Amino acid sequence: MDITLNKPDVGRYTNANHIEFHKTSLIICDRHANVINAPDLLAGYHEKVTQEEGVYKWTRSSEFTEKKAEVDRERDNILSGIMDALHASSKHFDPSIRDNAKHVLNLVNNYGDLTHAGYDAETAGIDSIVTKLNGRDYIYAVQALHLEPWLTELTRLNSLFKGYAADAEQEQVRKPDISPKTVRRETDEALRNVTNRVTALIDLNGPGAYVQFVDEFNVHVNHYNTLVHEHYGRLHARTDISSGEVDTIAVQPYTGEPVYVIPKVRIRKTGKDGTVTVVELRFSEDFTVGYKNNVDPGSATITITGIGKYAGKIITTFNIAAEV
Repeated sequence: MDITLNKPDVGRYTNANHIEFHKTSLIICDRHANVINAPDLLAGYHEKVTQEEGVYKWTRSSEFTEKKAEVDRERDNILSGIMDALHASSKHFDPSIRDNAKHVLNLVNNYGDLTHAGYDAETAGIDSIVTKLNGRDYIYAVQALHLEPWLTELTRLNSLFKGYAADAEQEQVRKPDISPKTVRRETDEALRNVTNRVTALIDLNGPGAYVQFVDEFNVHVNHYNTLVHEHYGRLHARTDISSGEVDTIAVQPYTGEPVYVIPKVRIRKTGKDGTVTVVELRFSEDFTVGYKNNVDPGSATITITGIGKYAGKIITTFNIAAEV
């Protein structure tokens, strides 16, 4: 009878699944330590699993690092929104609006694409841009383009980011001396040393003494490999938003400039147990918008397009009031 140890797909396990997989693998190995008969290898495996668990717990507790990344995404969205508004205004029918938009664009473009810059470079760049746009050379253009709310929010997020960055820096004092990636690799290698020994013993002595260990280990591996395949299936599945609900948009005043309204979009999701939950989608993370006929009085059109985990489109309208 030929028996073979199944190979765990450890490279695709999430961090949580990876440490739980190894903790259970260690229990199985300990239970069959007498047939494995390699105390040095098992001791090395114990050491690496304990080390990875410590690194994992530190990573999970690193709340300020996570908050910093979340605020960074929010300020990236604001920067992108400002650039979209400026590009749209640079094509406005009113020459003064076009000129003001180009004036501000020339400044912002000098800083490059800050949304893809490093944390420090983006923070310093935002500070500099906001200072200059609030100065006398740009303040008239900012007011004409109604950028004040955007700059206020960008300033708030940049200040919040600095606070979280300082807190995250303090966390580094408690940082383990080994990276999560490295400790994962070393834990995998420690398990491989054990399973390679078992395979060699099977080749040398035959399967008899090792059948129970192999069966138990293979069931364990199959369970986690199934988990990872289900995870990747869910990860790449995109939810269609085309049947979603959009709040009615109030009549917007005519200003002679493009009117940008971010709609409230919700979808209903049905769980495995049949429970229906209502999920409000987030602009720029779950959907983006496009506008048509959004300058002159009358009916304007918004096309809502799912992005990220979502697909499909919703078309809705709103009215721009007649010029008084």
